[in-house]
Amino acid sequence: MTKRSKSFYLISSLKFLLLFLAGCSSSNDKGITSFVVPKEVNAEFQLSEIAKSVEYLSLETSEASYLSLIQDVKSFKDRIYVVDFPGRILVFDKAGKFIQQIGTEGEGPGEFYNLSSFTIDEDSEILYVATGRRLISYTLNNEYLAEKKFPFIIDYIEIIDKKLNLVAGEDGVKSGNKFVNLRSLFKVDSGLDIVDSIPLIYREMDEQTGANYPYKNFISTIEDENFIYTPVLTDESIIRDTLFKIDDLALKPSIKLDFAPPLFNEDGNKLILIKNVILSKNFLICEYNREGSSALYIGARNTDFSINLKEGLLIEDEESVMLRPFDLSSDQFYFVKTYNFTDASEEELNPMIGIVTL
Repeated sequence: MTKRSKSFYLISSLKFLLLFLAGCSSSNDKGITSFVVPKEVNAEFQLSEIAKSVEYLSLETSEASYLSLIQDVKSFKDRIYVVDFPGRILVFDKAGKFIQQIGTEGEGPGEFYNLSSFTIDEDSEILYVATGRRLISYTLNNEYLAEKKFPFIIDYIEIIDKKLNLVAGEDGVKSGNKFVNLRSLFKVDSGLDIVDSIPLIYREMDEQTGANYPYKNFISTIEDENFIYTPVLTDESIIRDTLFKIDDLALKPSIKLDFAPPLFNEDGNKLILIKNVILSKNFLICEYNREGSSALYIGARNTDFSINLKEGLLIEDEESVMLRPFDLSSDQFYFVKTYNFTDASEEELNPMIGIVTL
């Protein structure tokens, strides 16, 4: 297949998917569960009111382990892996003691300055890092293994059905008198070669426009089931309100977020910007903006409980936090609690990680 025909096939497939997604915004088809998200928000709601348990982890503070902004947290065996924005992976033990940093800063083999996502293949015990167009692999002992450069930007990586998958694409691709933003889900083999793909996003615009968000929680894994929500963080005239189940090489609509109107402004652009949709065994969580204000919706999958919160959940009457995935099969999430000191002579400590079970 020629390069031109490959591009035509990809764009045609994505155009079809876009029409399908637009139709899902008003769909009440059988088999799709709907969660009603009201316009009204609760300004104050304590995490303790819905949490079964909360455990705090204090991370060692040193010159090598100082954290500025925690972007992601994962756990594997007896280690906690923490991403410090924009591009360090620091490893701690379960008591919070600093162990090592994965990779080094730079532009050479095995080096990177920024990362968009990382994941751990628990079978092979290989850690993968996505940085720009590059995918790098390491052992868990920080031994550099391999890397590959792709012709697209990698937004997110995850292990699905024992295979590494990439959410990746391009922004601002010229197509006639339009600019196109593309995203697909690519499956790669152990040699980091693409073996299959599913189109996710096709968006035509009059101008080159793109937006990013440091907290990427695109794929939810619950035991052997996988769900995906791919956000679009720029103006558009549809509400992407559907969470899809990944079923082999197909996306099946699974859950719809039914937001209360108004949904669009006078120019026809959406008033609701969905950043992440996370599904656990018993809960759905949606992090979104409505008319510029941050909000967090939590709905139970098996009861009538739901709450729509301004900015997030309150912890200890001190600060609002967002919940992010930790172990979704066990309804576990993490949040970040910052320290506040009144004594300026004290050294500023690393934030604490809270692990909550709903």
